[in-house]
Amino acid sequence: MQKIIVTADDYGMCEEVDRAIDAGIQNGFVTTTNVMLNMDTLRNAADLRQRFPHISVGIHWNVTTGRPICKPHEIPTLVDADGAFWPIKTFKKRYSEGKIAPADLERELEAQYALFEKTVGRADYWNTHENSSLHLEAFRVFKKVACRHGIPATRTFQRVYFDKMNLGWKSELREFAVRCFFEVWFTDIRRTFRMPRARVVSFDKISKTEGDVLLNAIKKDGRDDIEVVFHPALTADSPYFGNISGERVREYAFVSSPEVRQKYMDNGIRFVSYEEL
Repeated sequence: MQKIIVTADDYGMCEEVDRAIDAGIQNGFVTTTNVMLNMDTLRNAADLRQRFPHISVGIHWNVTTGRPICKPHEIPTLVDADGAFWPIKTFKKRYSEGKIAPADLERELEAQYALFEKTVGRADYWNTHENSSLHLEAFRVFKKVACRHGIPATRTFQRVYFDKMNLGWKSELREFAVRCFFEVWFTDIRRTFRMPRARVVSFDKISKTEGDVLLNAIKKDGRDDIEVVFHPALTADSPYFGNISGERVREYAFVSSPEVRQKYMDNGIRFVSYEEL
């Protein structure tokens, strides 16, 4: 049987997200989830391992949305004048310009991990909100903190496509360069962390919940340990984040459907966690 890892990101974002992820886990479709530490429903993660001992639970380091765990004056380059994190594009730009101190990033990552351990226990893997670690200089800091705490695994960005269709030649060329870059970079990262062989990526041309596009892409690729990432939510509106997209609702219906899970199993798919890499 072909093995896939199904990850639900953003546990702790809000009640609508947490309950949707719980439903996917209870269905046996979602096999891993990762926890945001600076959001209002972190308390819901406290008994994740007791309720779902068979899944992997990771840390979802977040340095681009909301407010930090550290006091703003302790990490002045990582936050704006109001003490909130810089948005992702600004974070990457400022990091490239040397306007974010690596020591500030490291201090916040340490504070978030300390809270994770206090709330959930040791992390089975790590990744980052909005892929903030996909910056060569910043990645060194994430790696440093993850290694310090013995986090054994992380996400890969080597690619499996399900909607790579009718891209313009410029987009095709750019994607070819990006794919080559990640093949080289993450081959090196595998020397430090366990990780899936590949991750399903999207160009937002079609929903991965539509028909059999995702199932067919996984089967066509043929590799084991492909990670599929979902961001499910019960509703498209959150009291904390406003509109968080109808796609999240479609993903909730998909991952919580016994019929979808059975179809994948009937097609030789086995759902595994990070521990089974």
